[in-house]
Amino acid sequence: MPCLVSAQMSMKREGDGILITEGDQKVAFYAKEAPAMNLDKGRANYFHPVYLPDGTVITENAPEDHIHHRGIFWAWHQVLIDGTSIGDQWTLSDFIHDVKSVEFFRLPQGMAMMKTIVHWKSPKYAAGARPFVEEKATVSFFEQRRNYRIIQFRIQLRSQVNGLMLGGSDDSKGYGGFSARIDLPDDVRFSSEGKKVEPHKNAVQAGKYMNVSGSMAKNGHHGGVLIYSANSFDTSTQWILRNKESMQNAVWPGREPVALSKVTPLVLKYAVVLYTGRLNEKRVLKDLQKLEWD
Repeated sequence: MPCLVSAQMSMKREGDGILITEGDQKVAFYAKEAPAMNLDKGRANYFHPVYLPDGTVITENAPEDHIHHRGIFWAWHQVLIDGTSIGDQWTLSDFIHDVKSVEFFRLPQGMAMMKTIVHWKSPKYAAGARPFVEEKATVSFFEQRRNYRIIQFRIQLRSQVNGLMLGGSDDSKGYGGFSARIDLPDDVRFSSEGKKVEPHKNAVQAGKYMNVSGSMAKNGHHGGVLIYSANSFDTSTQWILRNKESMQNAVWPGREPVALSKVTPLVLKYAVVLYTGRLNEKRVLKDLQKLEWD
């Protein structure tokens, strides 16, 4: 795959995926294929490493405590057809991400866009020969502004079969959906709408964004990741938070599975803000509210 340039943004094929850069600065790596020596063929379609503006790798992949966690990803435990499980996308059990295409586009104002089409498959459905969900994702990479960068995710899911449902973990936590496995420091702090948020076993109610911060940048300097939900569904202000050895999750749909249509796709809308130093939340939220989603 050739290297394409949009202002200073570029992408190039590297190993099992695609590296996004701005000039000489690494931004993120998209895992297009499972590593050649990895027998788990479902381990694809996620972003790791993801970098802070100072070059610090902020994500983790396959940590010992939860080997199925993988950078920035979206996944669900309950994947059902007519009420029967056909695989677990979260743990990658009986699940295949078949990345059919990746496109890269030049855009004005130092912005770049990557579009992917991914077929969800399972050995428990048509012996893995046919997809049961078609995923179309648009990921927009914005040039660094001051001390932060925005990455925007628009994820479209359309069922290819009748009776398909998605759900989070089948317990009181109900986690599932857009998630980030972040390298957490001992002084990690969670905040939303100017208030500190304490993690709990189950989902916590907060605002439309969650700021995860602490000594995350180089040499123990301050930095963080802000996760923003532009959705309007009931769980758009619910978060599963962990202060060590786990992921952070923007909950959707929760424990109870919901149906996916064969006609009208479900659209999930999120953004991630990567920053070093202190973040001017008011300024960043103005930028986030200006994002276009259609």
